[in-house]
Amino acid sequence: MESEYPFDELSPEEVHIEAIEGFHLGGTRYSASFELSDQNSEFARSFLLEVDCGETLTFSIRQQVENTIMSHASLGDDRHLVLRLGGRMYDLTPEGDGMTFLPNGVLRRIFHIDGGPQYVVGDGGVCYLRDREGWQEVPPLTDRALRDIHGPHPELIHACGNAGTLLRLRDRQWEAIEMPDQRDFTALEVADSGHIHIGGPDGLALALRDDELVELAAPARDFFGIRSFKGRRYWSDANWGLNIQEGDSIVPFRELRYAFYMHASAEKLVISGWKEIFIFDGENWEGFEMGYDGNIFLRRLDMADYGG
Repeated sequence: MESEYPFDELSPEEVHIEAIEGFHLGGTRYSASFELSDQNSEFARSFLLEVDCGETLTFSIRQQVENTIMSHASLGDDRHLVLRLGGRMYDLTPEGDGMTFLPNGVLRRIFHIDGGPQYVVGDGGVCYLRDREGWQEVPPLTDRALRDIHGPHPELIHACGNAGTLLRLRDRQWEAIEMPDQRDFTALEVADSGHIHIGGPDGLALALRDDELVELAAPARDFFGIRSFKGRRYWSDANWGLNIQEGDSIVPFRELRYAFYMHASAEKLVISGWKEIFIFDGENWEGFEMGYDGNIFLRRLDMADYGG
């Protein structure tokens, strides 16, 4: 008889593990999402974990999904959003868990403002916004894929995407910002000043300051995330690790091998790697990774193995 879940038929050696996102929940507590799949990614099982990195590394499974988790966001220390492949958005709260089906587009990235609205973007220019009235679709302005979304407050929400797409959200309507650069944009950060930093493949690094577009000097790496933390701006890349901005240059900072999405609290910068979650407090590093031996487990990282 065929297994209900083909994943259960895999041996540990056949399982591929991928970290998705991580958030600092306060103190020694974190949330982290991981996907386990076969080598061809034909089927997957994903987990959202609540992790305590105290004297003993412990975790609990907050959500298990028999598919791919595309993105997650922690809205508080006990409130999470989990986006499953296929447009299912899980809302996990102490009062109870719910699920909303968002039918349009292949949705890929969640972003939220602390104490404020939540957003999710994806292919075909699709975006959903949740404020006080539940999830509502923002009318698409383009059919290009939206790859990232960010803003310090609702009046400065921007999204970026393929073929030079940069949009600003005004009163639940997108407004296009014309860009002379038509490369694919994959990473975005918007400052309180309104200045915008954009990253992409092959060393694409731009700063839009008022009406001036500046190309930053950068190594030829594929940038996945841009986040400011304790007064410095960090750029993650899939080819080497973590970079830092010095004036109009992006320079190497820490060799993590792979560094993808990043999220910052006031105290910690949390970076997803290949199957690792890296944690940086501005001076010191720590982290953990997932393993699988028939059951999932976590182990602490020896940061000496990652660039000293």
